[in-house]
Amino acid sequence: MKRLFQRLIHKGRFLRRKMDQYQESITFAEAGEMTPTAEAQEEERQPADQPGVLLVIGNDATFSRRIIDYALEMAQRMSYRIVALNMAPVPEAAFKLLSPPSDKIQEFEQSARQNAAPFAQAAEEAGIPFEHIVKFGETDEVIDQVAREYGGVEFVVSEPAEDRAGERTEREDRPENQVYVYTMV
Repeated sequence: MKRLFQRLIHKGRFLRRKMDQYQESITFAEAGEMTPTAEAQEEERQPADQPGVLLVIGNDATFSRRIIDYALEMAQRMSYRIVALNMAPVPEAAFKLLSPPSDKIQEFEQSARQNAAPFAQAAEEAGIPFEHIVKFGETDEVIDQVAREYGGVEFVVSEPAEDRAGERTEREDRPENQVYVYTMV
């Protein structure tokens, strides 16, 4: 039964993409312009039965328990595979100009791998395909790069940056930010 639902979900995603392509083609045709075919051809190459990707972004080299639990539940419900990303906001230009010490880079990568191990184990136990990656660069650029590399990134889940003590309002009735979820589609 689960396999049937997964196939229906994948088919629905494929049909949604096709409808978006048709709508885009109609819009361009009404405007008297040609449809950008490279983008349409790229989407055609993605098989309908390939699971969508849930990109989970940790805080620096860690993943909190709340984001792990949320991502696993969402991936299971939506039949997604998880790509867990740890990134350090070091611009690529800084690597060329300053060449940061490689021991700091290796230390960050090792810490990220160790901190992702419980996430990987929980995903394996739940039967969810999981991959962990470490990247360096500006947040938006890294997310775009990962989306291009892995294709099919439909949602991004991330944790809110911790409030700075000086900027935090002292109100008990203020709701706590749990996780941010936004779409890449």
